[in-house]
Amino acid sequence: MNKDYIRSELLRQRKSLRPDQIISLSKDIVNNITASNIYQQAKHIAIYLPFNGEVDLSALLKIKNKQHYLPSIKDQQMQFQMHIPDMHLEQHRYGIEQPTYIESLETAALDLCLMPLVGFDMSGNRLGMGGGFYDRYFEYLNNNDCSEPTTQLAGIGYEFQKQQQLPTQSWDVRINHLFTERGYFKI
Repeated sequence: MNKDYIRSELLRQRKSLRPDQIISLSKDIVNNITASNIYQQAKHIAIYLPFNGEVDLSALLKIKNKQHYLPSIKDQQMQFQMHIPDMHLEQHRYGIEQPTYIESLETAALDLCLMPLVGFDMSGNRLGMGGGFYDRYFEYLNNNDCSEPTTQLAGIGYEFQKQQQLPTQSWDVRINHLFTERGYFKI
């Protein structure tokens, strides 16, 4: 099966979730995240605002001893901006709420990135929405002798999004960790 077919099927399933199911599953996933050592040890953490039935991580923004960052997209570029209370958000052309893109923003030094998934397998392969934003942003992680600080990448998804094996491309960035309603998994 190709990525487009898998993506459309998994998005169809995700859209069929009722709001109360999303709230309940998201709460379980947030609890799994906050209980994990990888989250507890991280100081600078990228999250996302939910869109189209994604797991809602917004409860993490209330945690005081962490610095959270939100993605912002312009054209083919993505950046992560430090979240502050009452941060101005705008709707991106894809319908995602995001901070206003800042042209000269320095790259955030992230310890952990919690990224949304459309699909995943237990080999660390992930399927996103198809825009390649996370792959481009974290492409340096594909270079084994990179000298840049390493950000741990954790996929966030529902258990039903798990696939036996996903098709991959050479530019696909793999996840090191996974959170679902069933728990935390080191990959």
